[in-house]
Amino acid sequence: MRRALTIFAVLALIALSAGAATNDTVRKSFNVGDGGTITLDADIGDIHVTSGGSGSLTIDVVRSARSAEVLKDHELTFDQSGNDVNVRSKFDRDFRGWFEWRSPLEVHYEIRVPAHYNINLKTSGGDIKAGDIGGTAEVRTSGGDIALAHVNGAVRANTSGGDVSIESASGAITARSSGGDVTIHDAASTIDAKTSGGSIEIKRAGGTVMARTSGGGIRIDDASDTIDASTSGGSIHARFSRQPRGDSRLSTSGGGVTVELASSIGAELDAHSSGGGVHSDVPVTVQGSQDDDSLRGRINGGGPRLVLRTSGGGISVRRG
Repeated sequence: MRRALTIFAVLALIALSAGAATNDTVRKSFNVGDGGTITLDADIGDIHVTSGGSGSLTIDVVRSARSAEVLKDHELTFDQSGNDVNVRSKFDRDFRGWFEWRSPLEVHYEIRVPAHYNINLKTSGGDIKAGDIGGTAEVRTSGGDIALAHVNGAVRANTSGGDVSIESASGAITARSSGGDVTIHDAASTIDAKTSGGSIEIKRAGGTVMARTSGGGIRIDDASDTIDASTSGGSIHARFSRQPRGDSRLSTSGGGVTVELASSIGAELDAHSSGGGVHSDVPVTVQGSQDDDSLRGRINGGGPRLVLRTSGGGISVRRG
């Protein structure tokens, strides 16, 4: 009986807390011009950005709290300097208790910026999602995914607990994840991608590529320049569609290496596998000694070095 009463009391307390929930929305609007930057520093919440039009920026902060008292501990500050807008969110409460398995406050930021505007966003507890952005994008989260559509500028994306997905960017891309995959569909410039807990997939790279992962494979479907890729937890597959302007290196200790070369590409091939064998469908003018696990020589008369290494699989070079 005593146990039943205890359970009933706990359930009643939970129900009472849920019943006392408080929801509100804080809306702010600013007159701004093209080329400005929205800077948001939030310690909790998801962020969603859309763009369009000109002359105005709007921010909706949608909050759901366990009680009105909780809302009082969530501080929001807004500041405008010229075409730039700065927003700071601070939740000053220690909510870690016996029955509090999640935060007593949930926050969602809906931001609409002009068509030609920059974003600088940071959250310590949520996802970041943005549609088409007509400027640069710098986004950071410690506890969620990052998903960006088309960015007309450089991108810097960093997450400690999720995936990074970028549809396209006209500027350089820097992507970091400590716990997820990195996916880039169309990059007009250079790519610097690193993750320690997932795979890296790049559909098209218009500039040089540096890719590092210790927890998955690397795939590059269309590279227009050099590649520096390494992984200790998977295979590497890369296709060179144009002549690279410098040396490339692809190495793995956890899988095979497959390289596809357009018919016009010339290279100095240096391939070595520790037990998996090296095979080439592309004619190679052999230099020095050759065995099943090593192949060195010129492709189409030579060119920049193409270094391929694996200690966990085979190496395949073919036309593509």
